[in-house]
Amino acid sequence: MRIPLLMSSLLVGSAAKLPHIFMVIVDDYGWGDVGYHGAKMASGDSLTPTIDGFVKEGIELNRHYVHMMCTPTRSSFQSGRLPIHVTTGLCSPCDKSGAIPRNMTGIAAQMKKAGYATHQVGKWDAGMTTPHHTPKGRGYDSSLNYFGHGNWMWTEAEWLGSENGRTDFPAPTIIDFWDTDKPAYHLNGTGYEEYIFRDRMLDILHNHNQSVPLFLQYDSKIAHYPLQAPPSYQDKHKDIDQMNRRVYWSMISFLDDQLKNITDTMKELNMWDNTLMVLSSDNGGPVMSERGDCNSTSGVDGKQNTDIGHAAACFNGETGASNWPLRGGKHNVFEGGIRVNAFVSGGYVPEAKRGTKEEGMIHITDWYTTFCSIAGVPAVDPWAASSGLPGIDGLDMWPLLSGRNDTSPRTTILVNKELLIHNNWKYIPPKTVLTGDARGGPQYPNATTATDPIENHKMTCPSEGCLFNLDTDLYETTNVAAQNPDVVKMMQQLMETEKATIWEVPHSDDPKCKATAYSKYGGFYGPWKEI
Repeated sequence: MRIPLLMSSLLVGSAAKLPHIFMVIVDDYGWGDVGYHGAKMASGDSLTPTIDGFVKEGIELNRHYVHMMCTPTRSSFQSGRLPIHVTTGLCSPCDKSGAIPRNMTGIAAQMKKAGYATHQVGKWDAGMTTPHHTPKGRGYDSSLNYFGHGNWMWTEAEWLGSENGRTDFPAPTIIDFWDTDKPAYHLNGTGYEEYIFRDRMLDILHNHNQSVPLFLQYDSKIAHYPLQAPPSYQDKHKDIDQMNRRVYWSMISFLDDQLKNITDTMKELNMWDNTLMVLSSDNGGPVMSERGDCNSTSGVDGKQNTDIGHAAACFNGETGASNWPLRGGKHNVFEGGIRVNAFVSGGYVPEAKRGTKEEGMIHITDWYTTFCSIAGVPAVDPWAASSGLPGIDGLDMWPLLSGRNDTSPRTTILVNKELLIHNNWKYIPPKTVLTGDARGGPQYPNATTATDPIENHKMTCPSEGCLFNLDTDLYETTNVAAQNPDVVKMMQQLMETEKATIWEVPHSDDPKCKATAYSKYGGFYGPWKEI
C-alpha cells in the first residue's frame, strides 16, 4: 500500500532523533512592543528584527494565554497545571508553600526521563522552600537563577517592589542569585545580569554533548522592574522622551540581540536545524502609574558591582510597556493582561507550517504536555496523584502545530474565579470591578499618562455580567451580555463546573527564610527547610 506523502513525512519525523528544545519566557512583554505587532524605531526599522525573523520562519501564536501575573504563569508551565490548580496569586521566595506543591513533578524531571540534558537560566519565581522546590530539585541539571519576581541587574539584590517618588537608589538588601545548589557568590556583581545569563547559556551550548537532546529554559529578566539597560542600548533610543518607555525599549532591544547571540551559536554548533524554540511572555506589559521620575543623574561610568552609574534606571511606579491595541495590561483580566506575544520557531518546525499564524487557543500549561509528547514521555504524574494533588491540565499542541490537526484541543480556560474563556466567548460575573479598562495608544506611556495611566480606568460588570465576543471584538469595547442571555447562562453554568475543581492553599511568608539567608548563605536567598 502506498503511504500518503504527509503521513510518510510524519513517520520519518517520528523516527528522527529527539529535538533540542529552547524555551524562552520573557518577563512583562507588552503586546505592542514587538516588531511583528508594529513596534518601530524612529528610523522606521523594526524594534525587534531578530524576533520578527523567528516568526517569519516559524508559527505566530496569536491566541496564546497566560496568567495576568508572573508566579502563576511560571508555576503553570513548570507543573503542567492551570493556575487554578497550582496558584493564582503571587508568591515570594519566602512563601511557606513554595508556589508549586512539593509533590508535583516538574517539566524538567519529565524531560530527563527521555534522556534530555536540562538547564535553566534566569527568573525562577516558582518557590525555594526546600531544595526540592529549586530548579535542581525540579529536575534541572543546572540553573543560574534568581528566585523572586525581580532583582537589580548589577547587584542582583532583591527587588522590594516599586517605589513612590523616590529619587535615590535603594540600598541593596538580600542578594537573589543562585547557581544550581549554592549562592552565586562568584558571579554576583560581575556585570549586567543578562550578560551573565548569556555567558552561562553559551557555556552550556559549547559544552553540550551533541548526541544528547538539550532542554534549555531561558527565563529572561527583561523587561521586569526595576528597568535597567546598558548605556549603549539606552543611547539607541535617546529619541524617546518618556524615560520609562526609553529604558523599557532599550531592554527589548537587548533581548532581541541576546536571542540572536544564542541562536546564532546554536547554528554554528549545527543544533538549530533540530531545535524547537518556543517564546512566550509571562503576562502582559505593565501599564500602571509612573509615581515619579526615573533616575537619570547617575552617569554612565558606574562600577560593575553597583546599580548606580549605568544611565537611567526606573524604579518608581511600574510602567513602560504598550499592549496596544489590546485593552489593559499586567494584573488585568482584559486581553492585554493575558494574551501575550508568543511563537514557535527553529528547524524542527515543519516547512509547511513556517510563516503561518495560528489562531487556535493555547495556554502556557500546554507546553508541558506538548514537550512530553515530543519526547515520547507520558504526561502523567502519579506522585501528585498519590498525594491528593490535581492532575496535569496541559493538552498536546503538537498535532496542531505540526499540521496534523486544524483545530486546537483547548476550548476552555478558567483563568480565576472571576474570568472564564470558552471558545470565542469571555465572561466575567456581575458586579466584578475590572481595572485597566483602556487601550492607551501606540505610543504608551507618553506625556499625558503621568496623570492618566491605564490602571486608573475601571468598569463594573452589570447585573447580567460582562460578555465579550473575542472573534468580533478583540479589543473588548462592547459588552454583549444583555443581547445574548443564552450564552450568558451557558457560560455561568460552565464557570460553576470549572470553579468546583479549583485547588488552593494559603500562602504566607516564613520569617525563617530571611533569617537563613543571613545565617547560612551569607546574605543570599536559598532554601530554608530540609537542609
